[in-house]
Amino acid sequence: MNELFNESEQLVYEICKRSFLCLWSYANPLGKDGKELCDTLVVCDPYIIIFSVKDVGLTDSGDLSIDWKRWRKRAIEASVKQIYGAERWLDGASHIIRSDGSTGIELPHREVRKIHRVAIALGDQGKSPISFGNFGKGFVHVFDKTSLDVIMGELDTIDDFVAYLSAKEVLYLSGKTTLFQGGEEDLLALYLHNGRQFPDKFDLFIIDDNLWAGFKDSEQYKARKEADSISYAWDRLVEILSNDILHGNLEFGPELNDSEIAVRTMARESRFGRRIPGKSFMEFYDLSRQKKVRARMALGNSNVSYVFLALPHSEDRKYRTAELFGRYLVARGLHKERSAVVGLATERYEEGKGFSFDLVHIQMPQWTDELQKQMDYLQKEFGYFTKPKLTKVHEDEYPTIPGSGNEI
Repeated sequence: MNELFNESEQLVYEICKRSFLCLWSYANPLGKDGKELCDTLVVCDPYIIIFSVKDVGLTDSGDLSIDWKRWRKRAIEASVKQIYGAERWLDGASHIIRSDGSTGIELPHREVRKIHRVAIALGDQGKSPISFGNFGKGFVHVFDKTSLDVIMGELDTIDDFVAYLSAKEVLYLSGKTTLFQGGEEDLLALYLHNGRQFPDKFDLFIIDDNLWAGFKDSEQYKARKEADSISYAWDRLVEILSNDILHGNLEFGPELNDSEIAVRTMARESRFGRRIPGKSFMEFYDLSRQKKVRARMALGNSNVSYVFLALPHSEDRKYRTAELFGRYLVARGLHKERSAVVGLATERYEEGKGFSFDLVHIQMPQWTDELQKQMDYLQKEFGYFTKPKLTKVHEDEYPTIPGSGNEI
């Protein structure tokens, strides 16, 4: 275990790293005067999530109301104070400072930042009421051990997680009344069951204590989890690229922030949105090792086109990169409705040999006549995607189960 962590901080950091991946998760970053800023900081432009963790046992004075009050002060209010302080420091900062004093990625520009605050209150063994809301300087979410495991296990991409936080903040700031008989995980069940939003035609919500258990046991939920399994191939790919960036193993786009933009685009896909590119890349790589395909385009649910390229180990890497640049330009022209393209090149699989990646990203809001001429030349001269084979894939987040009635 890292000596900088206590056990609870380590737990939360590992959950964040698993959900949001290593390039965007920072343990014990530094702030004012080189002191610890917060326990975990997640930064994935435009989002900043500040985590503070307190593991405080519940005392037994004989007066439960006093015990709760003391626990709240040490476990929740202390985290809120740290979070607000971290936010003040971040307002004047341009980069993350890692726990070892080195510089991390750039912080999002102030005018586009979307900050979320999360306090993790552990140690009461589910015996204390959890309160959350605006403690004076912005909404703070408060999770206990159960809700932490469920929510960050279920919403394990940056976009899925912040979408829930945002929806919850809007719900409570709207003035609607929520009566809890259950926990935060039951509120999550309501959100997911209602199409990842909260019902808007009610002024009072009663959150039962069996919503999450019932939702998790449904056949539709189980079918969704099975369908999501292929999406984790995308996570593994993003994590490999992230580690290459952190260790300077990418030959092209060597600057941390330049490379981070491309991988961040991949990481901003939701769990559902990762199914198609994840499956497409795995199929492409299998076909490439059989020498049946050289390149492929993949179009998911987002505004991004993906280009995959795999060449033999014997081909010079600079030529591989040149082809990747050419192909992503053609991909942008073939799908003018998508302004962003991410290109990824590697070697065909050969037993006993390693692999490397080249990664490029472009954002072209406008398609010009000059770009069209370049595209026409590349297609005519090199044959890049001249006759692309289009395979249409339909995905439902909750796959149809015959005879189930499709309750979700």
